[in-house]
Amino acid sequence: MSARRGGWVFVALLFVLGTAALLAAFRLRHTSMTGSSAVLIFDVPRELEESEAPFRPLSFEVVPRTQPTTYRVVDGLRRAARDSRIEALVLQIDQIDWGWAKVSEVRDAVLAFRAAGKPVYAWLSSGGEAEYLLASAAGTIAMPPSATLQLDGLTASALFLKGTFEKLSITPNFAHAGRYKSAVEQYTRSEMSEPSRAAMEALLDDEYRLLVDSLASARGLPPGAVRRLLDNGPYGAGAAYRQGLVDTLLYAAELDSLALRGVGESAVTQPFWRYLQGLSARGRARIALVQASGTIYPGRSRFVAGEGRVLGSETLIEALHEARTRRSIRAIVLRIDSPGGSLEASDEIWREVERCRRAKPVVVSMSDLAASGGYYIAAGASEIVAQPATLTGSIGVFGGKLNVLGLYRKLGMNVETLKRGRHAEMMSPYENFTPDEEQRFQGQLEDGYRLFLRRVSAGRHMPVAVADSVGQGRVWSGLSARGLGLVDRLGNLWAALGAARERAGIPEDEELAVEVLPKVEHSFFERALADWLQEDDGDNARAVSLPPVVGALLAAARFPAGASLALMPYRVVIR
Repeated sequence: MSARRGGWVFVALLFVLGTAALLAAFRLRHTSMTGSSAVLIFDVPRELEESEAPFRPLSFEVVPRTQPTTYRVVDGLRRAARDSRIEALVLQIDQIDWGWAKVSEVRDAVLAFRAAGKPVYAWLSSGGEAEYLLASAAGTIAMPPSATLQLDGLTASALFLKGTFEKLSITPNFAHAGRYKSAVEQYTRSEMSEPSRAAMEALLDDEYRLLVDSLASARGLPPGAVRRLLDNGPYGAGAAYRQGLVDTLLYAAELDSLALRGVGESAVTQPFWRYLQGLSARGRARIALVQASGTIYPGRSRFVAGEGRVLGSETLIEALHEARTRRSIRAIVLRIDSPGGSLEASDEIWREVERCRRAKPVVVSMSDLAASGGYYIAAGASEIVAQPATLTGSIGVFGGKLNVLGLYRKLGMNVETLKRGRHAEMMSPYENFTPDEEQRFQGQLEDGYRLFLRRVSAGRHMPVAVADSVGQGRVWSGLSARGLGLVDRLGNLWAALGAARERAGIPEDEELAVEVLPKVEHSFFERALADWLQEDDGDNARAVSLPPVVGALLAAARFPAGASLALMPYRVVIR
């Protein structure tokens, strides 16, 4: 290509990008409401993340579109409750893949909207317990006549791979510190151990009680009646209406008209995401909202195919350092949604949290998960706030390796290894641990567990023996953790922001400016891969989900062999 032709191509590219930018700016400038009053239409997203989504270069958008995050959704709903232009709210709920704590977070914001004297309508195209729990915050619940309400109770499942490994001639070599640290059971057993079963049963009991109590309060029913309704489900739309679970049967197109009739014909409808785009920053008193979301790894936060966003210790430490050293930031809220991960990386983050706490108030807000390494990094904070449905604790350590030599030989391959040093092959994927190596490895894990206990003991002001008694790798609900002294209070993100305000001495009547950290960073190729692994769904992106067995095998391989892991023992999906 000649220099002149290259120059024309460059000019043309600048013209196209400039035009696109102007159009995008024009579009964003016209997202503000044009009517004197409006009904917000909230198309509830299937996925709800804690951190901002990366820019998607393959979507051909010069300005990235609004992506749903918990903070943005809750902040928008709470500001709409005080906005005199907003008359009502319509929730359009299809299917949501949120944890129970996130459902409670958004539900609390919807209830705050209703408490401001503004009507809320919910339309359920279908759904189960999570969808109905969110809808129950509305004053009016509607379903289409052909829908099904899958309201029939809760289940919790765990996958075991021992038989699979035996068929593949793979030998797991794992150990753990903590009686309930049952992550290794996934690879070494065919069923739950008694300690693991007891912990899972207790979690299920807590979640079920929270569900029953919330629905009983919302629908004005005694808890026993709600349990009977759950036992007799699921329901067709007609049966749900007759049982008083929904208030009316109508189609989606009719719901907007119903809401508009309730507030006056002069009102207009306004998409919630567009309303968010029109909101501006407020206040001068700054609080940093530092987001810690994903499995904890050493290094930078990044995208991992099949797992999504992971939490890099370097990225989070830099964000905490910025919040600590900026004089304009008066307090820090550390928002955690993490099952844990690398013990080393968790300890590095803990150290920076501890340094922050010495400089200014640090309040932890727990989302769906703040377990194992997720709890480790919380332990150094001034105060911990959790939702009743948060899964936390899991104070324990495990690690190990998979010996794949048998699989290789089954496939016609062989491996020969030369070594120097008695234990040079200790972490080799082609040899089992010797009895001496098993003992040495167990000792390493016990050292890591004792360090974990010391961090909890210092941060929670409890004797090490007490930390050990509530530790042992056991996962607790936020409800139980409060009674055990692992968290200070039960509440949502707004409660954590209020606690940070109080500790920083910011008056109640002074507006807060919440600054979200860290800033999103992804390489071009990571962002391109992320875009390829997502499918478009209106304004929302849905991540590709892996079959459980594939996810479990990836989990075994994603950390170096022998790494000490402060990682939640299982992924609890209660549906």
